[in-house]
Amino acid sequence: MGKVRVLLAGLLMLIFLSLGLGAAAQAETTCRLAYTAKVHYAPQILALKKGWFTAPDVKFAAVDLGMSTGISATEALVSGSADVAVMGDVPAIIALASARPCVLVCSYGGGEDMHSIIVSKKADIKTISDLAGKKIGVHFGSSTHGGINLFLKKHDLLSSVTLVNTPQKNLTEALISGSIDAFAASEPSPTLALTKIPDAQFLTALNGLGNSYPLIMVTTKVFADEHPEILQALIEGTRKGVDYIKSDPDAAGMELCSSTGSPVKVEQDTLRKLTWEVRLDENILNSLEQTAEFLKSINRLKAVPDIRHMVFAGFTN
Repeated sequence: MGKVRVLLAGLLMLIFLSLGLGAAAQAETTCRLAYTAKVHYAPQILALKKGWFTAPDVKFAAVDLGMSTGISATEALVSGSADVAVMGDVPAIIALASARPCVLVCSYGGGEDMHSIIVSKKADIKTISDLAGKKIGVHFGSSTHGGINLFLKKHDLLSSVTLVNTPQKNLTEALISGSIDAFAASEPSPTLALTKIPDAQFLTALNGLGNSYPLIMVTTKVFADEHPEILQALIEGTRKGVDYIKSDPDAAGMELCSSTGSPVKVEQDTLRKLTWEVRLDENILNSLEQTAEFLKSINRLKAVPDIRHMVFAGFTN
């Protein structure tokens, strides 16, 4: 009888242990973070590699979208294949304007030097005024498109320049072929063009226009309401990635290139050129609103989303 009691006690202990282990396993939450394999998402790529995203009972899983366009991160978030995504300003605005309620978590990079004009030597463009009568390639509907419009208006050149709708991946080829005289693009395309095309020259950045072209982290409202602590962990991990980039861009670029496939020097130069800071201030909100108004003006948005009321309540600068 005593042996039976011992056996029963042992079985009960095993059952309780298995139930406890099962409950612990069920308690773990997976946070799926989507990004494209580009330098713009360096803080998150590095944070995932180095284990800087940490929270109790949370697994942070990468949703690597490869070298796709920025809108793929929006699609991943809105479709439900990701919980959080990092993206450029235009994809972020489209996410915030989508039918699925989304939340702006933070900005962590960007800067007024995000977009530049690269010219062909053959086009004989030495000053900004020399752009008159020239053909400039730009990806229509991008934030660069909004930036080049503001830039040309500022310099009274909008009516004398022909903008040619050119996907960013085709800009270098178009400049080499001579189908355009110059192009406007976001980093790292300008830096990459200067390393690949002997005939290419830097003319100017699209700065001084009141827009910092922020890089943005976005999540769904449901996820933000249910897991504010996970968003805090993502913000803190992103801060660590940003601090690492600022302290040693050469080392960061070296580590990053294995994920992006871009040349080491291009990644290092781009990390130095962009501004890295985790923030969500008036400048960021104004920049997003400016770009959203442009997207509405070209009918890419039906209405400008109320961005100021879509901010993660737990963020502090």
